[in-house]
Amino acid sequence: MEERDIVIIGGGPAGYVAAIRVSQLGRKATIIENDTVGGTCLNRGCIPTRALVRAVEFIDLAKSAKDYGVNYGEAGVDFSKMMARKDTIVKTIVSGVKLLLEGNGVEVINGTAKLLSPSQLEVQLGDGTKKEITAQKIIIATGSKYKKVSIPGGEGEKVITTTEALELKEIPKSMLIMGGGFIGTSFATIFSRLGTRVTIVEQSPRIVPEIDREIVSILEKELKKEKIQAHTEAQVMRIEEGEQGEKNIALTIKGEETSLPAEYVLMAGEREANTDGIGLEKAGVALNEKGGITIYKRMETSVPVILAAGDVTMQQLWTHAAYAEGTVAAENACGKGSEIDYNVIPYWTNTFPEMSGVGITEEEAVAQGYQVRVGRFPFAGNGMATIMGQRTGMIKIITDEKYGQILGVHIIGPRATDLIPEAALAMKLDATPEDISATMHAHPTLSEALWEAAKDVSGETIHFISQNR
Repeated sequence: MEERDIVIIGGGPAGYVAAIRVSQLGRKATIIENDTVGGTCLNRGCIPTRALVRAVEFIDLAKSAKDYGVNYGEAGVDFSKMMARKDTIVKTIVSGVKLLLEGNGVEVINGTAKLLSPSQLEVQLGDGTKKEITAQKIIIATGSKYKKVSIPGGEGEKVITTTEALELKEIPKSMLIMGGGFIGTSFATIFSRLGTRVTIVEQSPRIVPEIDREIVSILEKELKKEKIQAHTEAQVMRIEEGEQGEKNIALTIKGEETSLPAEYVLMAGEREANTDGIGLEKAGVALNEKGGITIYKRMETSVPVILAAGDVTMQQLWTHAAYAEGTVAAENACGKGSEIDYNVIPYWTNTFPEMSGVGITEEEAVAQGYQVRVGRFPFAGNGMATIMGQRTGMIKIITDEKYGQILGVHIIGPRATDLIPEAALAMKLDATPEDISATMHAHPTLSEALWEAAKDVSGETIHFISQNR
């Protein structure tokens, strides 16, 4: 029986960050990973997806360059080279994580871990042998996977998840995407710009139902411009072989039965925790109603010496949330009293234009009984957005009229993902719209739109006729 200090099961964003933090605190960390460090995000998720977003951005840049007096000619796509570049980016970042782990003295064991008790693990090594390990503390960070959908024909060829979509060898002629959430809309915009005929099928009354309705309405208009069809209150019933290499997808849309053809069906719906086969029952680790590991603010589970972090908890399926959870889990495994704040976790999309946000939506604020006051500023009034030729979108700040508290900030427009951290920081520090508007923002920048939206809460915006006067 080999002994270890703190063992982390899983080397994804939560796991490798936890390991590095454990090392920083003077303890010895061991990661057990059955694949490649970096997890879904780095290898099969946000990094390769964002790499493709960057690639297709150049298509639009080439088209709009002539407006600035620069003529590139017609943009052409070398899909093989695009995918190769994506792979290079992934390998570069994963190599960087490996170097960080090595530099922090983290031991990485390639194998599959199974709990035998709260402090004992069995590890199936890559060479087929097994060994048992005891640990002072264990952090479970095994991530999540796509939930299998039972649809007749759903196991057929060209019925894929985003993992396979990121490994395609040629651009699909047509694609039906099951799931119009954060992931589905992102892949819809990527493939649409590559020339694929894209259809989104979403069960909810609107796409990306988690996002503020007013913000999503702008995206819906942009999707129509991209000739992306989005069917809401829709459900795929079965997938059959069609003609000329296409699938024939039978579905209901608002109760009406119909069918649509598509070469590929991309399943971009729900995910579930990777908890199978890791011995949670033997260790006495409890699960929550979502099928993830039950955790508390200190990332502690129902077993005192076992903590959990990342997607396996099914709390917030965002890489930045996994970073935070991994950090908190590591600190508490080392005896600190750290807690996580889930109230200021940003969201984002890889759509065109981007969407991002933090906090609650206007609909949620009203439902919770707040007297809401809203500040808005369109990117059409922003100098940098005009310079960039990306004037579509807006910033929306939702506040509590009584106390001036910022309840949520939601953005659709250029570099929305880069803009949202300022809003998250403001909410974290309990800053008011007046605090934001009293802070000088460099000109010309996109960040001025947030400054203007904050001023609009009190009807004092400068480069827009406020509706709050």
